[in-house]
Amino acid sequence: MSNPSHLKINSIVYIIQAPLGQGTFGKVYKAQQFSSKKVVAIKVQNQINESEKALLLQFKEKNFKNLVNIYDYEEQHNHTYIVMEYCSHSLYDQIQTNTINPKDTRYVFKQISNGLYELHSQGLAHRDLKPANILICQLQDRGHVQEMYKLCDFGTSKNSQRLTTACVGTPYYLAPEQLQQQTYDKSVDIWALGAVMYELFTNTPLFSGSTVLQIYDKIKNYEINAQIDNLNDLDIKYKNLLKSMLKKNPQERISIEEIRQKIEERVSMSVERKPQTNPANCQFKELKSLNLSKPINIPGQIQGQKPPLNLNVYPKKQPQFQQPNNTQPPILQNQLQNFNQNTQTQNQNLKQFQIPSEFQWQQRRSVPELAQNSSKIGK
Repeated sequence: MSNPSHLKINSIVYIIQAPLGQGTFGKVYKAQQFSSKKVVAIKVQNQINESEKALLLQFKEKNFKNLVNIYDYEEQHNHTYIVMEYCSHSLYDQIQTNTINPKDTRYVFKQISNGLYELHSQGLAHRDLKPANILICQLQDRGHVQEMYKLCDFGTSKNSQRLTTACVGTPYYLAPEQLQQQTYDKSVDIWALGAVMYELFTNTPLFSGSTVLQIYDKIKNYEINAQIDNLNDLDIKYKNLLKSMLKKNPQERISIEEIRQKIEERVSMSVERKPQTNPANCQFKELKSLNLSKPINIPGQIQGQKPPLNLNVYPKKQPQFQQPNNTQPPILQNQLQNFNQNTQTQNQNLKQFQIPSEFQWQQRRSVPELAQNSSKIGK
């Protein structure tokens, strides 16, 4: 059946709308369920083995968030028809023109890693994780469109306990142990995830080459950490995650559970972005501790500029004494006159020890400088 307009699978009629793609073993069509108008993808496969049939049955009974869901399947006339969740395009299509926005790093990382976690939770390793096998579904909710990233194409998925088939998958994303004829496990998917995420940030495969042998040589001998450090726009938190996923020794490689845990940590571990202390708060606290009657707003530090010297510091008022009036008794008037004369004499003597005005200004200047220095804390 090359291109049917109508197709019945387990008594449900589908209208074929358009071809989506073609692979080695079959074609994929966009279709619509006749009764419910639900849009789906139907894969018409020429060959299928027993392990793939078991996977279809296993996935058909479950609903996944970041794996392409299997709705139904049936074998007819030497063909297998698989009804799947419809996605508009693949991650490979998306990164042909655009790199991932650094602001979206956490969301995309979380979606793809969660899909891999769902697959590993089924006891399976994908073994062919690549941008073409990560599909993007667009969900509409109250007028807003949200993109969901879903893993697909489980034809190479196997039980993850002990894998021995070498070179299963696309050369760019193969782990070193897959090239060395060694037994391996689901950690090869962690390596592939790291290589995929690097490509999302750069639009260039981490292990590029004009021949398969050149790609394999880079996988074995490339200075991966130095290449990751060159991603200047990427937060160091995600740089460290990439490095931990791309460990050449699979025993040292981070697990999918640890990846999900680190992604959930919202506080950046970046040493390049130190927490900044609010300068205004520091200045106010410093002025308050000095008991200034009317603190002013001191501007932030500018190179080559000193803060103003006017701090509006008002001196305490000297005590004033009421002059005697004529109604007071003569004895009290004489006492007050003697007291005022003594006070004037003391004030004249104190003038000899009065602090020069220049020193006073120096003392005042130290206050804003201290407040200014306090604003440097935490930078």
